[in-house]
Amino acid sequence: MKTLQIKLLAAALLAAVFTAGCINPAMFKKGAYAIDDWETWTGWNDAYGSHEVLPDGLYYRLTERQDDTRDMSSDGYSPGLILSKELLGASWTLDLEADFRIPPGQVKRFSYGIWEGGDSSRPSIGNASAVLKVLAQRQNGPRPQDDALLVFYLPGGKPFSLPINLKVLRFKRAGNFFSVDYSMNRKKFIPVFRLDAQAAAAVPSQKFFIGGFAGGDPQGAYARLTSLKINGRETLR
Repeated sequence: MKTLQIKLLAAALLAAVFTAGCINPAMFKKGAYAIDDWETWTGWNDAYGSHEVLPDGLYYRLTERQDDTRDMSSDGYSPGLILSKELLGASWTLDLEADFRIPPGQVKRFSYGIWEGGDSSRPSIGNASAVLKVLAQRQNGPRPQDDALLVFYLPGGKPFSLPINLKVLRFKRAGNFFSVDYSMNRKKFIPVFRLDAQAAAAVPSQKFFIGGFAGGDPQGAYARLTSLKINGRETLR
């Protein structure tokens, strides 16, 4: 009888926690999904973006009117799902292989890369605690030139246009220096830029992240991450 009472009490406490979490549905929640040691930062009201792990990769799907630059809803747009993975130390190499389905129409994009900033902060592009963002954006839109892959850094970096069919995009940190390179064949890497970011030296948190934006119906747009290697070690499989 005592054991049953304990189980009933535990169930009641768990239900209370979930109920309390629903009092303010606009709160963001952080927690693990099916990806070990990744973080999930849910979209506004648990909507705006979704992900799933399938045998052929990690899928991130867009939802209409989600915006990866916001942390609050406004102007008809809302913050969307962000997936992130903490990076450790001041020296690492991160190699990403991914492909994208982005039908033309209104602007749609996936933003991904390195976020340096406050501990336990939501790693959105617009979060004020970020001191450095090294970004890639794979996008499409109504004009032919909108179908592009751009890389840049914030604050202050100009965009570089890369081949949309590249095989590997590499983000690298060596002390205060951050760089981006890419490869068309997984062997030879072509440098894009390298910057000295002393402001990132003392930040408490650094993450790889992916989010997205959809100005209209995303029409099934998705990013599929097939490989994410950190210092040569695969983290997705």
